[in-house]
Formats: sequence, C-alpha cells, structure tokens
Amino acid sequence: MSKGDSKAEEVKHELGEPETKPETPEPLIDLAPKDPIDTLLPQSSEKDIEDKPLTPDPEPVKEQVEDIPEDPLPDSTTSAAEISPLLKFSIGGVKDLLYWRDIKVSGVVFGLTLLVLLSLCCFSVVSVISYLTLSLLTVTVAFRLYKLVLQTLNGTQQPNPFQSLLDMEVTLSKDQIHKYADVILDHLNCTLVCTRDLVLVKNMVASLKFAVFMWLLTYIGCCFNGLTLLILGVIAAFVLPPIYEKYQVPIDNHYNLVAQKFAQVANAVRSKIPGAKPKTQ
Repeated sequence: MSKGDSKAEEVKHELGEPETKPETPEPLIDLAPKDPIDTLLPQSSEKDIEDKPLTPDPEPVKEQVEDIPEDPLPDSTTSAAEISPLLKFSIGGVKDLLYWRDIKVSGVVFGLTLLVLLSLCCFSVVSVISYLTLSLLTVTVAFRLYKLVLQTLNGTQQPNPFQSLLDMEVTLSKDQIHKYADVILDHLNCTLVCTRDLVLVKNMVASLKFAVFMWLLTYIGCCFNGLTLLILGVIAAFVLPPIYEKYQVPIDNHYNLVAQKFAQVANAVRSKIPGAKPKTQ
C-alpha cells in the first residue's frame, strides 16, 4: 500500500467515516413456479412413503334420512266416519248374489227372503217377526248349550262360538245417520218434483206416458196385490240374471227388434199429438 493511501485512511478514521466493506454478490432468486400443493403439504421422505401402508380412503358418511310417512290426504268422496260392516254391501256384492256366484249364500238369502214373504201372506207382520225371532233364538241357544256340554266333557275352556259376530260393529254414528238421511232426502225431493211435473203436465208426452202406466197398474192391481208382486219380483231377481247371462246374445237380438218396433209406434203416436215431434233415430 502506498503512503498516500495510508494517509487517506488515517484521515477518514479521524473524521469518523465508516469503513467501506467489499460488496458480496447477492444470491439469485429462483423464479421457477412451485407447485402450491407441494408447498402446503409437509415433505416426506421416500422411506416414509414406502413404510406407510396403503389404506383406502374412507367412504363419505351418508346421512340416513328416515322416511317420514306422509299423512294420506282426505278423500272428498269418502265420509269421515267409517261405514258399518253390515252396510258395506256394494253393488258388486248384490250382483254376485243375484248371479249365484256363491251358491250357498245366494240359496240361503233367496230361501229366507221367500219364506218371509210367503209367511206374510198367511200371517200378520207381528206374528211373522215373533216366529222368526223365536226360531233364531232356538238355533243359537241350542248351539250354545251344545258347546257348553262339549266343554264340560272335555274339561276345556273355549270362547263364545258367536264371538266374531259379537265383535262386529252394528251401531250407527250420527255422521252415518246424517249421511244416509241426506241421500234419502235427495231421492225424496227428486220424486216429489217429478210427480209434480207429471201431474201438472209440464211435458205433455211424459204426462201421457205416466197416465198409460197408471192405467196398466189398475189392471195389474185387480189380479195381484202388492205382496204378491213383491214375491214375483224377488223370484225374478234371482232367476232372470243367470238365464240372461247364459242366453245373452239371442235375448239382446230379440230385445233390439222389440225396441225398434216400439220406437216406431211411439213416433207414430207422437206425430198425432200436437206440439210433439217424433224422435229421429
């Protein structure tokens, strides 16, 4: 080092100037993009990866939602009160009864109904009801005593043989009474309105038909009374449906011929009546 440089350093030292250190080069910044996943996850060595057992990922827990039963919507066509089992006699049941689907049931109903009607021809209503009730009591009491004797001999206890019938609901609620009363009232009002229209000649043709029907009933009433007509109606109801089911095709053909002849006669009669027009087919 020269003397001039040494003197300059001494002067700077005396003046308090900081000594200048040699500059060291700064490290270069790595600008390569790094994987964000690698930066977030902890680094593991290859040995740790080999030692770690492979386990399947746990399945996501499914939330079990219980099926909540929905309340059935109220049907507007059905009543809130249940109908008594004795009143659940649908049209299909009546049809099966008249067509003798079950011979035993149809035979019992037909026989009992005919027996009651024939008894009414010979005895009064009070006598028929009394005899029928006594007959029914005789059968039920005899059967009950028979079961009691069997229980005594066998030493067993058995329930009442008529328990199923005793458990049957035979009472009527107020809702049911109101329901059937409304139905009867509707039919009664319709009958009264139709009778008024026929008697007061609202429609000439309808009133004349009604007059002819009443005139025919006078002749029928001379030969039969109401009870006899009822007996004939019951017999026809249980006899004619099976016959019609067996010979339906020829009966329908003859019925169509008779209906056409009757329509021709009715049109001829309407043409003679002033103000009435014959029906066009």
